[in-house]
Amino acid sequence: MSRTNGRSLAVAGIVGAAVLATLVLVPGLRVGADSPWLGALVILAPTATLLAATGFRHYGTGRAVAVAAVVAVVAGGVSWLVAVFTLVRALSGVGVGLAWAILLFLTPAVSVLALGALALRVVAPRCAPGEASDAVPESAPSARRNRRSDAPR
Repeated sequence: MSRTNGRSLAVAGIVGAAVLATLVLVPGLRVGADSPWLGALVILAPTATLLAATGFRHYGTGRAVAVAAVVAVVAGGVSWLVAVFTLVRALSGVGVGLAWAILLFLTPAVSVLALGALALRVVAPRCAPGEASDAVPESAPSARRNRRSDAPR
């Protein structure tokens, strides 16, 4: 497949992972009340798996797994932080309004979307075999000129 299809698949994976991160938030928080590591696994594993599975054509396998892990862990951390503040507000008796509830559920989606888009811009895509890379080929005029200047006179 071409780079365009790999990139569009990665974008679709980012959008899907954002939706998935929102959907697994409540089950992850419920499980995480009794065992925090299992709750983190419930939230992070599906998101990272979907990001890695859809990003491997664009990034390559190693980069896709690294990008998926970083995006999932950072987005999970931000979501956990918002969930803790929401819980503290609820336990303090102030009450959790509609704005906090919306923030609680939008945080994972926005985090995954923003970090995934940042990764698309920052992390270099893989080069397919036979595809031109950023390196200067030996047949380029600048390469010949440099080779001539290195020759003894």
